[in-house]
Amino acid sequence: MKKRLLLSALLLAGGLSAFAQQTCSYGTVTNTTAIGENISAGDENNEYSGATDFDVPFGTIFTANTITFNVLKGSADATYVNITFYTSVSGQPGEVIETFTNVTPTSQVLAYEVNGQAFDAYTITVDLPTNLVFPTGKYFVELAAAPGDAIAVAWEITAEAQTAGVFDFVKDQDRLGNVVWGGGGYYSKVFQIMGECAETGETAPNYGDACNQGNASNDHEDGVSFFSFGQILSLADDFIVPANTTFTLTDFTLHTMLLGRMNNATIKIRSSQSNTPGAVLHTFTNKGPEYTQYDGAIPVPGSDAYTIAVQTNFSFDDEPIELPAGTYFIEVIPTPYYSDYMVWESTTQPGVGGSCFTSYTGGETWSVNTGKNFVFDVNGFCRSSLGIDTPEAVNFSFYPNPVKDVLHIEAQKQIISVAVYNIEGREINGYSINNKVLNMQALSSGVYIIKAHLEGGTTEVFKIVKQ
Repeated sequence: MKKRLLLSALLLAGGLSAFAQQTCSYGTVTNTTAIGENISAGDENNEYSGATDFDVPFGTIFTANTITFNVLKGSADATYVNITFYTSVSGQPGEVIETFTNVTPTSQVLAYEVNGQAFDAYTITVDLPTNLVFPTGKYFVELAAAPGDAIAVAWEITAEAQTAGVFDFVKDQDRLGNVVWGGGGYYSKVFQIMGECAETGETAPNYGDACNQGNASNDHEDGVSFFSFGQILSLADDFIVPANTTFTLTDFTLHTMLLGRMNNATIKIRSSQSNTPGAVLHTFTNKGPEYTQYDGAIPVPGSDAYTIAVQTNFSFDDEPIELPAGTYFIEVIPTPYYSDYMVWESTTQPGVGGSCFTSYTGGETWSVNTGKNFVFDVNGFCRSSLGIDTPEAVNFSFYPNPVKDVLHIEAQKQIISVAVYNIEGREINGYSINNKVLNMQALSSGVYIIKAHLEGGTTEVFKIVKQ
């Protein structure tokens, strides 16, 4: 409940009073296909519900007061609605924020008729008994509705490409009675959460100019499986940060063909070693998708069956990854739901870097998929790092590089202090310069960034290799 507690403190302090309020809503719209999933409540032997997520964007505080959602039902009004809000944990409903039970709908209006069926589509509006305030973040809302007649209530879904979240969750129980969330994960439930938005005044960091790269789809020509005899494999492909550039990775989209859903995934950023996935630089365990996008049904090669093409996006906005010039591999280890048919789409068309790789040993060793590139996009921001790698100041120099024991730094101005950072940008404490000498014996082999602060406010930043 940390978010609620933080927000309560803000409200008590009158922190929202200075923010301008405006009406806003989050959700999706119908494409009138009359498809739905059962969310009927009221039968103790067969209780159903569904959940969907919504995102409050950066720099916004959202006060929710109303929900509208489309259902397929009989002509009788639904008698009540149950509503539960959750935090998001690993891309699924997590901790309960608030529950409202037996809420009487404000209105139930015909949305469109469904020919030849005993049901039609209706828009149900519910006023929340208490306004709820949501800071920036991802949240889930679960809905259930009690039928007013013998026809079940189904929450309308749409296959239309609406990249607004990871939808289509259904509550269930495992054999031990624990709550589990099922569902396909690539449809959008039709709903709107409405209320008031206020800007917080936060300013997004300036990482440079927007940039992206990746490998484009070639009509879903092929793919590499995440499974081998029941074992989940690691798959990886490379991307390149150009010379004299710093790339801040903010989101990653992989293209899959699957049955079921990718609940979440462990994603790793690796260095490149001899054009093969190398050391792990960053790890994100059980990271939930930001959204999924349905791309249609695709024939399975050599079979009459069909699989589903889905784009799955992962956001790193809360923990952006800063990468200097070089080649990197992005590795994916999925957490699947329902089926072990899940492949990362590949293409034989030319792509970024070299071929893609598979690991049967959890990333210890890698096998190349010769002539194949995975279909993916990495997005973020690029800025020039010209001058960082090889400082050219006439009155500043350092040697040797690579360095084994001590680094000598020469400058016409007095050196006030130095800071040492690893390649991930984290400062390594305990380093100071003495008589223009920096002792580096205790450092492990690798690449480091040195920042020297000189008299008069001048700063010199350079890269060294520790042997």
